[in-house]
Amino acid sequence: MDLDGVLWDNLDISSVSRPYFKVEDGMIENREGVRIKVNREAVAFIIWAKENGAIVSTLSWNIPENALEALEKLGVINLFDYQGIEYNPRKYERLLNIITSLRNKGVSIRPEDVVYVDDRDIHINEIRKYVGNIVFIHLWKEVKNFDEARKVVKSRILDH
Repeated sequence: MDLDGVLWDNLDISSVSRPYFKVEDGMIENREGVRIKVNREAVAFIIWAKENGAIVSTLSWNIPENALEALEKLGVINLFDYQGIEYNPRKYERLLNIITSLRNKGVSIRPEDVVYVDDRDIHINEIRKYVGNIVFIHLWKEVKNFDEARKVVKSRILDH
């Protein structure tokens, strides 16, 4: 799962200076008053996915320290089994590393078992080129909300 614009409302956590301070449950702020709010629908989607057997990872092009601190202070870091956060656009490399790690642990995983949720489609061609034909949920464009995302996962993954 992508983070910016998906898990939280900020579109570029890398540009938000640290440290972050918890304002209330699901909301943090930095010293300049920039607020970041977690998307409760995204959290519910992750919990639902995990309840249905998913292994969940971030897949984010961000400064790791910023994203990890935001995840921690927002109280959602433990929702993720893996962190795929690096400050480069090669998300396919991170995804391949996660798949390799899972296979090394004896988890059988095929590209068509992978669900990638992002609000932008700029990485999908490379991911499909290097990883395979994964399920892409283009949030806010092709899929309007997380209820629709659940339906995609049910039809493409769970009902098979």
